[in-house]
Amino acid sequence: MGSAVRRGLIATLVVLTVLAAASFGLYVLWQAAQSHSTAEQCKAGDYSVETDQASVASTMVGVVIKRDLPERAAVLALAAGLQESKLANLAPGEGDRDSVGVLQQRPSQGWGTEAQLQDVQYATGKFLDALVKIDGWDTMALADAIQQVQVSVDGSYYARHEGEAQALSDALTGKSPAGLTCSFAKPTQVATAAAVAAAVAQDLPVTKPTATSLKITVPGASWATAAWFVANADKFGIDAVDYSGREWTRAHGWRTDKAATSTAVTATLQK
Repeated sequence: MGSAVRRGLIATLVVLTVLAAASFGLYVLWQAAQSHSTAEQCKAGDYSVETDQASVASTMVGVVIKRDLPERAAVLALAAGLQESKLANLAPGEGDRDSVGVLQQRPSQGWGTEAQLQDVQYATGKFLDALVKIDGWDTMALADAIQQVQVSVDGSYYARHEGEAQALSDALTGKSPAGLTCSFAKPTQVATAAAVAAAVAQDLPVTKPTATSLKITVPGASWATAAWFVANADKFGIDAVDYSGREWTRAHGWRTDKAATSTAVTATLQK
């Protein structure tokens, strides 16, 4: 083989190698872009919240459900949380003065200790304890009812969150079936089925869930339970939720699934 031919072959191989490397690099970049373009959010009606906000909201609504209070209590608690913290569980130093937690309650005002008020269930319970003592709380204007509990500098601000709080409450109480949908990238950490089963049993008044491998099944559950799983899907690494002829997945949202029964809610963890 002549030297000119050999040089030509070598040049061709070099070009092919460079092109292959470039193609692989472009593929990696495309995959990364696809991953980062996944909107990590939840939607209820016309409103969007981040996945961690949806998780906090689901716990707050769970306290209302466990106390068997009217849905209005959930709307009021959520509207207060949206105004006070944007549904974030504020740590000490993140709130106004010594206030902490999702409702910016102050230990110095007798609401509880810092640790207690950073427990979303406890904080919501204290809010509801005060709320139900107000005559006509369930029929008065939203801002007026919340202000009597929170005693904010300007209670009128709570009113701006009524629509979003109502949409979240409708979805999380199950009043709007399949009313909450969340999308997020493939989780890097996945909880155990036993941990998820324990969490849903702590937040909602459900029949004891069963946990096997990657599945959690809650017998005799409802749309509120299905919504809880969706709201906490990013937190626990849940990939699919099935209930009453519908299936939710993080990639496609809610779709028809004739195999999904109405006698139990099933959540499947990411593999």
